[in-house]
Amino acid sequence: MAKHIATGVPTQVAHPWQATARTAVAYLLAAIAFLAAALPILQEVMGDYLPESWAAWLTAAVAFLVALATLITRLMALANAQGFLAKIGLGTGVEKEPLPIDVVIDSDGTSE
Repeated sequence: MAKHIATGVPTQVAHPWQATARTAVAYLLAAIAFLAAALPILQEVMGDYLPESWAAWLTAAVAFLVALATLITRLMALANAQGFLAKIGLGTGVEKEPLPIDVVIDSDGTSE
C-alpha cells in the first residue's frame, strides 16, 4: 500500500494548471451541449427576427463565458486566494482533515 502524506496543501494550489484545465474542459463540454440544443431551437423560433450573425454572436458569448470561468478558476487556485476564500466560507478545508492512518508524525512535527 502506498503511503499518503498529508501536506495541508489543496490540490488546486499544488497543481493550479490541472484545476484550470479541468474547469475549462467541463465548461467547454457544457457550452457545446448548450449550443447544440439552443441553436436549432432559437433558429426555429426566432430565426426570422434575428440578424444573420446571431449564431456567431451567441457562440462568441458562450466562448467568452468559458474563458472567464477558466480565468476565475485559475485565480481561485492561487495560494494567496486561499485565505480569502476560507474567510468567506469557500476554503478547501484541507487543513482540517485528519491525517491518514498510515502517516507517521515524528516528534519534530514532520511526517515520513
